[in-house]
Amino acid sequence: MDNEKFGKFIQKLRKENNMTQKQLGEKLNITDKAISKWERGLSFPDISMLNSLADTFHITVTELLNCEIGIQKEIDVKKAVEEAIENITQSQEKKHKRLKKIKKVISIIALIIFIVCLITQVGYLFILKRHDYEYVIDSLYYIINELIILSATTLSIFWIKKNKIKNILTYSLCGILTLINLIFMFHNGFQNHCIVSFSGNFSNGLVLKQNKETGLTTLYYSPRFFIFATPDEELPNVIDGSIKHQWLTNDTCNLTYMDTDNTIRDYVATYGSREGVSSYYYITSSLLGTWQTSNSYDGPDKIYVDSKGITICEDDMSTLFEYDNCVQYGLTSLVLYANNLPKYVIVFNEDCQIDNTTKLIKNGGTITVCEVSMDKTVAKKFTCATYKNDSDLANYKLVNVSANDYKIQNGILYISYDGNTVTEVPGDFTDMEDVYTDYNYQISYEKTVFFYNANHKRYLVYSDNMVNHWHTIEIDANTSIQNIHFIDSNIGFMLEFEDTAMGIAFGKISKTTDGGDHWTEVSRGISEGGEETIFKTSSQIKFITENIGFLTMPSTPGDYSELYMTRDGGLSFSKLDVFDSDIYDYYNLPTEKDGKLTLEISQGSDGDYNGNDSKYFVSDDNGNTWNVVN
Repeated sequence: MDNEKFGKFIQKLRKENNMTQKQLGEKLNITDKAISKWERGLSFPDISMLNSLADTFHITVTELLNCEIGIQKEIDVKKAVEEAIENITQSQEKKHKRLKKIKKVISIIALIIFIVCLITQVGYLFILKRHDYEYVIDSLYYIINELIILSATTLSIFWIKKNKIKNILTYSLCGILTLINLIFMFHNGFQNHCIVSFSGNFSNGLVLKQNKETGLTTLYYSPRFFIFATPDEELPNVIDGSIKHQWLTNDTCNLTYMDTDNTIRDYVATYGSREGVSSYYYITSSLLGTWQTSNSYDGPDKIYVDSKGITICEDDMSTLFEYDNCVQYGLTSLVLYANNLPKYVIVFNEDCQIDNTTKLIKNGGTITVCEVSMDKTVAKKFTCATYKNDSDLANYKLVNVSANDYKIQNGILYISYDGNTVTEVPGDFTDMEDVYTDYNYQISYEKTVFFYNANHKRYLVYSDNMVNHWHTIEIDANTSIQNIHFIDSNIGFMLEFEDTAMGIAFGKISKTTDGGDHWTEVSRGISEGGEETIFKTSSQIKFITENIGFLTMPSTPGDYSELYMTRDGGLSFSKLDVFDSDIYDYYNLPTEKDGKLTLEISQGSDGDYNGNDSKYFVSDDNGNTWNVVN
């Protein structure tokens, strides 16, 4: 006998006869609950009621037991009823076993919850609290209390035999304890706004508790078992509003917030250091070099770290953050400030290894740079674009400079005498890349001289001892420097132009005898048929001794150039005619080597004779006489 099929059949007949369960029960002198159990297949009518039930629906008992009208198949009523009752009994036994199993599982879970919560709470109250541990969320203390109450009540209901009065007492006690616990929780558990955050690999965690009344925020590092933590420090400012937290690495979390003055603030929570670091040090020294990113969108795309500070380049704009405006957090991060406001965060990524000797980041180490903002920001990865020797970082160079040459990068001028050791020249050389020619600076073992412009002033910077010491003096800023030339550490000459027009330059030759500290005018140029003395816009000077020197006077098109010589330190010049030729008519400045002067006379810009070759002459007596070489 299929009990469920029988129950659905009874339900169908009842509805077809427009009867409720209660009305059918009244006809049969039973309750509507009994009717409900029949229809759900949970019980079966007594055999004595089958005739009455069939008569009620105007069908036969055979149709009733076959669950279909019109079927007159003979059925053993007694056997059918017994099968139905047996099915119901078996079903109830299965249900009882299932409920017992569920009860057992719930009891085990409740017991585990009770034991774990009780041990946690006892451990906290009697051990951890004495060592300043707190729950990471204040309300967690009361939540655990509630779990203890509910799990204990569950165990009591399931396993302790009670009568009706005892059940009422159990539920009442549970309700009273829950009410008391909730009152304390709402009074004490929500005084702080709590933030719990973990790094991507859950290796580090951070807890923030912000007092809702005072705005003071306490930091808790490294939660124990994910639920306990000890207070480490307070944020230096009173916070107004929410705190933005962003894990930049698995051991660095950046915190950004607004204080009560509506000023943005930043704090970096750091954990540990990087491989190779054994003690505290200033990490700015590790960043020296040029850094770049493959992502040129949204944020900075290049970073220069040098003696000036840290320069962030973004959208063709650069911002210099001097080291005094860089605040270090731990051994892995910096916050860059401008006008006392945080602008960028720099973090050493976990692939950084620090050289123990130089403290530089070894080759392959990367950094993360992120703009400080309460809005969503993009953290960008940067790699070092400056060459690093894996085996020898002691010779690390910010820039590569050839021997006896210079290079300007990020407004800093670097020079090298040997192509290996690179030295920085003091001064601000921003926008000076296109100012220098082959003649208006000097790099030599005896004298190294450069000039730069800053704040509408001009400065001459020089060294007499291979850059072991530098001197800086202010000079005239109203001229353009065409040539600087020292014959030794003390005596030097400088050609300056005050004005130029139509290939003619008006200016002066000045002389120093004290290494460049003081300059005296010695000449205003060459007179060309009139009283006014001039230079040409491409004129250059070169002195061999304090008295003997040369001055070129090239034509504007560059098709010829005259050479003048002085034997009185520039006070007077005379034209030098070494070779009479209409073809070879472009005199260049002589060059000096091993006490001999070599003079090249070329054909100029209009030369096309004999492959545009040149004539060469040498002098052994400082230019008094010249002998042709070819």
